[in-house]
Amino acid sequence: MKQLLLEFKNIDCSILKLMKLGIKFSFLISIISIIILFTYDFIYTSPSTYYIGISLFKSSLFFMVGFVICGFAFSKIKNELKN
Repeated sequence: MKQLLLEFKNIDCSILKLMKLGIKFSFLISIISIIILFTYDFIYTSPSTYYIGISLFKSSLFFMVGFVICGFAFSKIKNELKN
């Protein structure tokens, strides 16, 4: 756990900024999917509304994890190229 926190502290500023923007984007998609799922829950229109909401929610979680993993990977690559 300490090594993970140390890696997070050593991330370059530009990569960290990109990671934060990606996480915000993913969070926005998850909010939209939650609104769609609430719409399905309160106003049962069609089952496709449920599947759209669930798919968007899963995609937002995958995007969030992807941005974090790619941020760590690019930081590692950038540090290796410096040395």
